[in-house]
Amino acid sequence: MNSGTRLHLAVFPYDIPAVQAWLEDQAAKGEFLSEYTILPVFDRGKPKAVRYRLEPIIQKEKAPDQYRRELYEELGWQYVCTIRQSFHIWRCDDPETPELFTEAETEGGAYHFLLRMERRGFRIWAILLAYILALLAWTFCSGTSLLREVDHWTPWWSTLLGWAAVAAVVPAAVYTEWCLRRYIRALRIGVPQPHRRPYRGARALSALVLAVWAVFFLSRVILLFQPSSHPFEPVENFGQPVPYVSLAELGDQPPRREAEALRIQNFAARESWWSSEGDFDQPPFVLTKYYRMWLPFQAERMAAAWVEQSAEWEGQLEMLSHPALDGAWLFQFDGGVQLLLLRSGAQLLEFQYDGSLDLRQKLDVFADALERFGEVPQS
Repeated sequence: MNSGTRLHLAVFPYDIPAVQAWLEDQAAKGEFLSEYTILPVFDRGKPKAVRYRLEPIIQKEKAPDQYRRELYEELGWQYVCTIRQSFHIWRCDDPETPELFTEAETEGGAYHFLLRMERRGFRIWAILLAYILALLAWTFCSGTSLLREVDHWTPWWSTLLGWAAVAAVVPAAVYTEWCLRRYIRALRIGVPQPHRRPYRGARALSALVLAVWAVFFLSRVILLFQPSSHPFEPVENFGQPVPYVSLAELGDQPPRREAEALRIQNFAARESWWSSEGDFDQPPFVLTKYYRMWLPFQAERMAAAWVEQSAEWEGQLEMLSHPALDGAWLFQFDGGVQLLLLRSGAQLLEFQYDGSLDLRQKLDVFADALERFGEVPQS
């Protein structure tokens, strides 16, 4: 880009009178359109009054054919550029030159191809949005998906930006659809439409959509440089009670290492915690995973998926029962390690234990712990 060229924030091209007015106002400031992509490019020149007109493409083409260019040039209109799969843009410096379209019905009929392309684009966006909503529903309803997501570190700001980027498309799509169809409907019944109209609202909406998507893509780049793993910290470092069952509560010998915990950031669960106590190489050792889900049915489906996955492990699964629990399962690995899964309402606790105790005899301790965890307000 040379010193005589500038980039500008675009106005939605389907708001035709607004785009034409904006381009003409820029020419009055000495900036003349040369390209119109995501960010329009303007060349600097001497300010003057010109007219810009957007001509809807009538077939799939990157530019008007040579015959049409020569014909329009004879009338006083110069080809500027083409907005991809939508409009050819023409400019006229002579205020006495006739308009490209002299009859409203003729101009309205020229939008047949563009409307067909617009309907196809709308269907694509609808399918994409339906896919995104289905994916969201699957993430929050599938036990297998939830088991994976609750252990995946996803910052809240990243999730919010992702959904903001999707949501920003909705008002833009509604606005462009409304503008285009209102404009064409009036032309087809013979009502001439103004060539100019205020464009601040259209430009503000363009700025909003572009800003949200720019921040979203920037956030994806930032995530690439985020650490792939996060350290455990002593439980005393947290400003709230950590949901875990200690070796002391179970009546086992004191651990050789203090209890440590990690709170996992994600959107799948209200709370996700990992905590450990003891030394993995020198039992006793415990690794606790605690999840407080948004709804009880999520915890129920996660437990069912956990039980289904356990069929692939080497060992034996036993279903337990306790009056204060909605479900309890104990998996005894061939190597002696015990893996206990407990469900109470929207809470789920997985307790991996390597030691001499029999966890079947400790269900009261776990039931009391889950009741205690459930009383702690969400932070």
